Amino acid sequence: MSENAEGAQTIEDVGLLHDQIAAALRERFGASLKTVDEYDPVNAQEGGIKTPAVLLELVEIRPAGRVTGGRTPVELAWSAHCVLSVATDNVQREVRNFATQVLCLFDGNRFGLGEAVERAAELEAFPGMFKPGDKGFESWIVNWKQKAHLGDLWQLPDDPVPGEVIIGPAPPE
Repeated sequence: MSENAEGAQTIEDVGLLHDQIAAALRERFGASLKTVDEYDPVNAQEGGIKTPAVLLELVEIRPAGRVTGGRTPVELAWSAHCVLSVATDNVQREVRNFATQVLCLFDGNRFGLGEAVERAAELEAFPGMFKPGDKGFESWIVNWKQKAHLGDLWQLPDDPVPGEVIIGPAPPE
């Protein structure tokens, strides 16, 4: 978080808000929360995660009007996937309790970023994905929106090795 020349609080990028949300979850649930990570459906098949878990996903970014003072407001739509193992006693009830506690933690929270972000709003929770079986899981998703005021410090990161990427089906080897 920083202050621009006009004294308005801003964040450099949305990664800072993500980190603060993760820190709030770790503080609230302590060591019993085994995983706080990014939601990554592309690599979901690569391995398991330790539960209880919260997987954070930035779902949508929209412009949020115009303000003065060198700030660019954006509305961020977030999802927190609350995940428990099917081995958890009363898993259906406990995953709902888990999502309820996450929703309460997020309600109105600025995550320590002061005026650089507005209070979390438009919260809701609903059932997410599930997988039965020995290594299965139950999940609920907590959604919310939050406006953030970005400064103009962010720069495109250096790609260590400029190269080609494949977009679409992989070419034949």
